Amino acid sequence: MSNRKIGIIGAGPVGSIMAAYLARKGEDVFLVDIKQELIAAIEAGGITITGVGDNFNIRLKGTGNFAASLERFHADWIFIAVKSNFLESLMEEIKLFYKPGQKFLIMQNGIDNEDRPAEEFGEDNVFRLVINYAGMIDEPGTVRLSFFNPPNYIGIRSKKNEAEAKEMAEVIDGAGLETVFVPDIKKYEWKKTILNAALMPVCASTGFTMKEAMRLEETRFLCEKILSESIQVAQKMGYEYEENFLENALSYLSKAGHHKPSTSLDLEAGNPIEYIFQPIIDYGKKTGVPTPFLESLTKVMRAIEHQQRIL
Repeated sequence: MSNRKIGIIGAGPVGSIMAAYLARKGEDVFLVDIKQELIAAIEAGGITITGVGDNFNIRLKGTGNFAASLERFHADWIFIAVKSNFLESLMEEIKLFYKPGQKFLIMQNGIDNEDRPAEEFGEDNVFRLVINYAGMIDEPGTVRLSFFNPPNYIGIRSKKNEAEAKEMAEVIDGAGLETVFVPDIKKYEWKKTILNAALMPVCASTGFTMKEAMRLEETRFLCEKILSESIQVAQKMGYEYEENFLENALSYLSKAGHHKPSTSLDLEAGNPIEYIFQPIIDYGKKTGVPTPFLESLTKVMRAIEHQQRIL
């Protein structure tokens, strides 16, 4: 045990899996989410983890339906596992109960997600975690771990925080979710977002699963083009990967299963879409690197989302 009180905001697959593994290790974990059906089920029967890796059930120290519920828990570390499009409104809630000394670990997908919290709460208080696992909620309280391609990566905004970042990594790693500290977290944010960008808009625009998108020549072509232009933007931003990164990425994506990425599921359910790959387009414009394939499919997604809202 780390003797740290850990609050997690967001009881979706990422937050619930993290909460369950930490609680099983013996950490004091308090999980909150605005979806009452999720919290009610976890409060009644704990979290059940199935799928790849360990299968187990565990109860948490406490739960709540609002971020402000963490005020009574006096958390040392607050892990933020909500979608990035809810971050701004969430920070307004957090400001109502935030106490000096509390640290934030941003667990969202995307690029630069830690920047705004760092502006709001100070660079010394914000850490970033690049998650390399994913899951599905089979029913409230039961989460299926779909895959884990270890390790996860923890990084910092301020060099003063290296020791605490390493402590966070050790705590999560010791709980069974392999995690390491890296000094250049932005490089890993970009790498994961590039991989997500290759499949998310293609699958959302076509309705294909990831495996279907990589098997069909036409959609695999789109994925390869998006990868290529995204890598060029990353290079312009100063992030270099292995010489054969494009080929490795295609090989990695080809192993994806018959399931859909979160953007597809949200689009089909009529939920707000998290356009985590939009920064690649934006940075492309700033650096003079065109991203026509990614930008075109993103526009298709936005058109579908818009149409759903008016129907």
